[in-house]
Amino acid sequence: MRRTALTVACLLFVTFPLGAQSDPPRLIVLVVVDQMRADYIGRFQHQWTSGLQRLLDDGAWFRQAAYPYFQTNTCVGHATISTGSLPEAHGIIGNNWYDRDEGRLRACADDANSLLVSYGDPVEAALGPGSLMMPTLSDELRTQAAARVVSLSMKPRVAVMLAGQRADAALWRQDTAWVTSTAYAREPVAFVERFLSANPVDDDLGKVWARTLPEDAYLFAGAVEASRPFEGWTAGLPHALVGRGDTPDLLFYQKWMASPWSNDYLGRLATEAVVALDLGQRQATDYLALGLSALDWAGHRFGPRSHEVQDVLIQLDRMLGRLFADLDTIVGSERYLVALTADHGVMPIPEHRSRLADAGRLSAQQIVNAAETAVRAELGPGQYVARFEEQDFYFEPGIYARLLAQPDALKRVTDAIQAVEGVAKVYRGDTIPGRRDTGDMVERALARNYYLGRSGDLLVVPRPYWTTSTNAAGHGTSYGYDNRVPILMMGKWIVAGHYLAKVTPADIAPTLAEIAGITLARTDGRILIEALGGL
Repeated sequence: MRRTALTVACLLFVTFPLGAQSDPPRLIVLVVVDQMRADYIGRFQHQWTSGLQRLLDDGAWFRQAAYPYFQTNTCVGHATISTGSLPEAHGIIGNNWYDRDEGRLRACADDANSLLVSYGDPVEAALGPGSLMMPTLSDELRTQAAARVVSLSMKPRVAVMLAGQRADAALWRQDTAWVTSTAYAREPVAFVERFLSANPVDDDLGKVWARTLPEDAYLFAGAVEASRPFEGWTAGLPHALVGRGDTPDLLFYQKWMASPWSNDYLGRLATEAVVALDLGQRQATDYLALGLSALDWAGHRFGPRSHEVQDVLIQLDRMLGRLFADLDTIVGSERYLVALTADHGVMPIPEHRSRLADAGRLSAQQIVNAAETAVRAELGPGQYVARFEEQDFYFEPGIYARLLAQPDALKRVTDAIQAVEGVAKVYRGDTIPGRRDTGDMVERALARNYYLGRSGDLLVVPRPYWTTSTNAAGHGTSYGYDNRVPILMMGKWIVAGHYLAKVTPADIAPTLAEIAGITLARTDGRILIEALGGL
């Protein structure tokens, strides 16, 4: 009887696809909070009363979400979220990788065919989506559902990866200027230009970032030992938003972007975009992406146990509350869908962790030196290492092939690297793709992050709680503190509740596509059908 019931249920599912049972949303809002660890919800939720709390109360919370690949960095995460595919497919293996053809480090958003368009002084650079090898959710919404697309962030790699190949408006900061790219616009977008002119960041010069709540409401010590604050800042709040002089400069803008006010600014601009472009007010499913980076900069400088991190989240909760209230009024509370997640987590500051257990800083230069010495012992004098970037290790052209022809020599080289304090294991890049489904957990994570031609000859994995980062706190591994993030979804199409199934941020795009009634080119994620009872 049970088998019969299951069969009938499956037939019904096939006969009545999810997307056919409800009108699609008029607006999809994708919010990515850079460096928001999964455990921040349990730790800080008691102080949230607005937008974040509304997502928790009225939405679906997937509590076991984690990235299944190794290099948990910003560009990789945003590409995964926006495409629903993994790095092995979308090609974004890190924030940067070594370009063997050009002999240089390439940023993930480098794009020779896309010049910058500035809203202020001219900025000479070429950034766009040229390295992204898979279409995004927003690309498919434009093609299949006539969507208008807006992507807003402080970081270029975030705005670009969330925007995809085309957008009606994409905006980010480049040094001291607001910019977009010719991939999205040949000239400044009118409503963006009006907003920036009416709301100059320079007006925040001299403001003081103080605690939002009384000091005793914060969980940890106020001044973080081993933190790495900006020049002119102390190890704990309050912080003045000033540069090196009396006028706005690059240092001022860096401090401003690390403060909660940068999130607030993007929230207000998002509302302006909704009004100016009639987002969510047409017979189409529009797309609004917000990449919020203040938490990342605060976390890197002060670590996850800082008042700065806690305060950014307190004010983020309030900003999202204001944004959702605006959307309720302008679009309608039952006409938009929100998905919130993060691109990665963050590790503890190693100097804190090392008091209790194994932790430390892994010297990238020491790894390079160990490899150079070992290769010279095998092949004679010369320079053999081209680049070590995150976990990817690149030899000069032709050197890896020579080592592959001498297996004993290659082993001695990898052994020399593995002997460096803090290294857990060194893997051969050429063997990793074959371990996608058969290797151990680390091998599978590395395989899902491997893209031929971009990934390293060798892959160097640090021990847990060890980092090559020069920040106070870093990330970029498949360990739990880096790969576990929240996934929250809210709208009438979503069944509210807590879900304990293991999911990944690659599941977000296919789920949103199903609700919107469109298809994606390739997905490594799945539709989160357990939360779609509203369809």
